[in-house]
Amino acid sequence: MIIDPRLKLHHFTLSGTHNSYHKASIIAQYEHTKLESQLDAGVRQLELDIHLMENYDVIYHLQLFDDKTNCYCLSQCLRRIRLWSIMNPTHHPIFLFFEIKQKFYEDMFTPLTGGMQCRHIQNIKRQLLEVFSSDSLILSEQVRGNHSSLRLALKQQRDNELNGSYTYDEYGWPPLISSLGKILPVILDDAYNRAVELFNNCEPLMNFFFIAQAALNCPYTSIVCVSNPFTQQQQLIENANNGLITRILLGYGSRQLFENYKLARKYGIHIISTDSVQCDDTPLCRSIATSFSASSPVLCNRLTRPTFCNRTFSDLDE
Repeated sequence: MIIDPRLKLHHFTLSGTHNSYHKASIIAQYEHTKLESQLDAGVRQLELDIHLMENYDVIYHLQLFDDKTNCYCLSQCLRRIRLWSIMNPTHHPIFLFFEIKQKFYEDMFTPLTGGMQCRHIQNIKRQLLEVFSSDSLILSEQVRGNHSSLRLALKQQRDNELNGSYTYDEYGWPPLISSLGKILPVILDDAYNRAVELFNNCEPLMNFFFIAQAALNCPYTSIVCVSNPFTQQQQLIENANNGLITRILLGYGSRQLFENYKLARKYGIHIISTDSVQCDDTPLCRSIATSFSASSPVLCNRLTRPTFCNRTFSDLDE
């Protein structure tokens, strides 16, 4: 397959999983297979919920009531992803989300010590670099380039594209061809919004991790969490025009799950996260299996795709 070197990460839509480690419990009955199996199936976004420990963090959802997991130690999860990546060296880049649990019902200890702090982000970075080499990662400082902020770099890149120039100028989302086999580390902060307080004095937030939030006007804005494609259509268009990547979570058990999924595709959401990758034979499962297959796990995004987007990536069930 020949990939046009002008195609970049924000020109595509991909499938991801929510709580990618999760095993069924009494209060949450959805279950994912092991991380490697999800990647084998075409998933290109994983999410790990972190419970902070002194040295090496652990992964599960909620203390006591929903703590079953298919990889307990963060380092173990990372090694499994790294091994899969080594075995599949030309895979499409993986968005790897980390969410630090900070509410009392999630983890009673972290709130008592003030919630997420920069030292916790530094520790996650350390654990990540113990497994992944820096050249196997796509980092926020690379995307920022010589601009003063990520948001400005992405806006300039998209303005250039809307004016007909798709040349990569060493800032903005990198070309897909040079991103194969790599990982994008992302701090998922949409539930807590702590990054805005920590950003200016926390080197890993400024130069290493991407930050996923609903916030649109922060200097680090690059990955935006949206909740409802029915009501956020104009925002989605504006996000695309600003070069932002959007992510939606289609939660377990929603009655409008498939309708929201189709709208997410229609309105150009880049990362569609569900609990339904390996599931019963439903319309949603059939669409995910067909459109985000292991052999072609990304689609040309309906809002941001250029006219030359390779038909290999085109929407198979438009």
